Order: sequence, then structure tokens, then C-alpha cells
Amino acid sequence: MAAQTPRVPFHLLGLSQIISYGLLFYIFAQLKTPLALAIGVGEGQVLATVSGALIIQAVLAPIIGGWSDRFGALWVMTRGFALGAVGLAMLPMNDSMGWLWLCMVPIGTGFAMSSYELAFSSAVQLDEPNARRNISFITFYGGIASSVTWLSVAPLLAYLGLHITCFVVAGILAITAIRFAFLQRSHGGGTDSRGAAPAPFSWRILTRSERLALVMLGSAGGLEYLVFASTTLLWINWFQIQFNDPALAVMLASLYGPFQVVGRVIEMRFGHRFDARITGVIAFLCGPIAMLLVQSDNLGLAIAAMMIFGMGHGVLTVSFGYVTNMYFRADVYGRAKGWMTTPRAIGTAIGPSVGGLLFAQGTGLFFSVMIGILLAAALSFAALFMARTRPGFSPNQE
Repeated sequence: MAAQTPRVPFHLLGLSQIISYGLLFYIFAQLKTPLALAIGVGEGQVLATVSGALIIQAVLAPIIGGWSDRFGALWVMTRGFALGAVGLAMLPMNDSMGWLWLCMVPIGTGFAMSSYELAFSSAVQLDEPNARRNISFITFYGGIASSVTWLSVAPLLAYLGLHITCFVVAGILAITAIRFAFLQRSHGGGTDSRGAAPAPFSWRILTRSERLALVMLGSAGGLEYLVFASTTLLWINWFQIQFNDPALAVMLASLYGPFQVVGRVIEMRFGHRFDARITGVIAFLCGPIAMLLVQSDNLGLAIAAMMIFGMGHGVLTVSFGYVTNMYFRADVYGRAKGWMTTPRAIGTAIGPSVGGLLFAQGTGLFFSVMIGILLAAALSFAALFMARTRPGFSPNQE
């Protein structure tokens, strides 16, 4: 079997996730400080607006899933990148909290319309039999989004300042939107039934296994992304406390990105031999192990912790994308993903606030709560073994 079918533009879909996650989410780990200084507020208030943007994603996810099934995921992504460009271009034009909240509307909507869920939907719509491999390739690129963003935005801010940096980022998003517009035209939006009435999908007509899959995947995703969002914007702060070296803190925080890629390479190379639910449960357990190791003031253990954390999250991204297709076929995948995205987006939205509050109360409490949440998420994911996969699906198919 060929490694990849020519219809799936997985290189571009993968690069799109570096841009979407990097420039519409991770970037605020570094923009929060200059934005707070420019407006004259605390960084916590800036992070609250980021949470607001993610709440928009939670609210719109089911609607966007419907658009994906009707018009094609590529059609949705084109418009998502365009909205993101508008939001980033607006960001430096006014130094007020009201304006910042306004900017987060197109930023949050754009992120919701261009992130992994839509890229995964494209992979499933264009080549369902090879969805697991395609999703692995896409996440391979997305795994370095945080590292690429943090290591490139820092010098931009230092040499060009907040205003020019935002305009550069907006330009990158606009160029991506234009490229996806051409891709959409050549691939029919990402589905062969663009504009047609989608297959029926509602809670009432779902089977017991489909309902269980929706609830468990939604719960596990919401909890895992709560931890992900809580820690992502605080790793730099934690390592500054541990080692009192800002440059080292950025480097350590950036480590988990490349090791997400390592996890996805392992998934691509060996994952097809195992049920994706098994690899997902194992990946979930990497999080608590990393949280225990990272509390040591030993540099070697800190590096090991970020490696393990990155590999675990890297595999989980593939697991959430592919396991959904184990229970839901391509013509309803977008809406199933949309429903599951709502709790995940809520977890991501409240993560920075919850994480910041717990971190302020004490780092020991912060890590203890994060470990407990990850264990609860692992149990939710493991409950998927009680649900039957869709008819005709083999758990070990690629």
C-alpha cells in the first residue's frame, strides 16, 4: 500500500497547524506581556481575553462541524485563516481592553475554523481508509508549532516591537488563507458532496456505542486540554522559578514541541500494529509521569519530563483524531468532531485562568491537581473499550 494517496495535501495541512496553533494560540504566551504593558493592565487580564476567544470556539464548534460536513473542511479552513488575519491585524490598532476583547472575536472564530479538527476532517473526507496515517502526518508538523512560534516571535518582538510583529503575523495568516482558497478549488472544498444536505446526525438516532464514544471522547478531550492549556502558558514561568534563567526557561518550555513530533513518529511507525485506544491510554499516562519529574530542580529530569510530556501529548493528538473515525464515518465525522470539540474548547478556554489561579496558590497544588485531572481523563478514554466500533471497521486498520 502506498504511504499516502496524492489527493491528501498532508504537507500543507500539517503546515497549516503550525500556523493556526502557533499564531492564533501559542503566540499569546509571548504577546501577553507587551499587550499588558501597552494597555496598562495585568497579564492575567490579557489571558482572560484569550480564554474568551476559546469560549467562542466552544460555542461555534458544533456549527463549524456542520459546515465541514456540508461544504468541506478546506472551505471552512480558508475562511478561518482569513478571519485570524483580520484579528491579528486589528490587535495593535488601539490600546484598550475593549478593543482587545473585540479583536478576540475574529481570532477565536478563526482558530475554531482552522485548527486540528478541520485538518483531521479534511484527511477523513479525502481518504477515509488511510485516515490514521494521514492524521499522523498532519500532527507531525503541528507538533513543532509551539517551538517554532516561541523561538521566532521572541526576536520579532525584540527587534520590531508589538505593532510590526502583529502585522507580520497577520500577513502570514492572510497568505495561508489565499493558498487554501486555491487548494479548496482544486479539491472541491474537501468533500465530494459539497453543498448537499449532509447525512442525518442527532443524539436521538445515535446508537448506544456512538453516544458512549461521544461522551467519553468529549470528556477525555476536555480534561486533557484543560491540563494542556493550564501548563502551556506557564511552563516558561515554572522554569524561570526553578532555574532563574529566562533563556533556559524558554528553551526548556520549547522542548515539548519537538518531542510531540517524536511521539507522532513513533505512532506513524508502530501505531498501526495496535488498537489506537491502547496507544491512547498509554500516552495519557505519560502526563502524570512528566508532572512528577518536572518538579525536581535537576536539569536532566526537567529535560526528561518535557520529552515525556511532549511524546504523550503528540500521540494523543493522533488518537483523538483517529479514534473518532473508529465510531463515526466520514459523512458525519465533522459534526461528531464538532460536538466533541465543545468540551475540549471549554477546557482549553478555562485552562489559563484555572492554571494561573492554582499556580498562584502554590506549585505543589498546581501539579497535584493537574495529575488528578489527567488520571480522570485516562479513565474516560479507557471507557471507549466498552463501545463497539462502527460496522465494517477493524480496530487495527490503518
